[in-house]
Amino acid sequence: MMLGAQETDAATNAAAAAALTLAAAGTTQVSPALAGSANQKDTTWTKLFVGGLPYHTTDKSLRDHFAVFGDIEEAVVITDRQTNKSRGYGFLQLVAENLDN
Repeated sequence: MMLGAQETDAATNAAAAAALTLAAAGTTQVSPALAGSANQKDTTWTKLFVGGLPYHTTDKSLRDHFAVFGDIEEAVVITDRQTNKSRGYGFLQLVAENLDN
């Protein structure tokens, strides 16, 4: 049975809502269907989206800029696959041991 666009969107929204509910409840265990893989670690509280970056921003400059706020496990600027130029946003993952609960 093929799902139409509305049914697919509804299913995606339901899965996202379930994941947000688990995160809001403080649950760290997420089903593999929602998390993508059972071996992934939960980055709900350690991964940050950073938008509005200048196009000359590199992974290193992003890491260096935010290092004053704590240890950075990973800093990634998202680039276009064809041109390899920055898309103007990225992600930071903080070291979890340094976070206060």
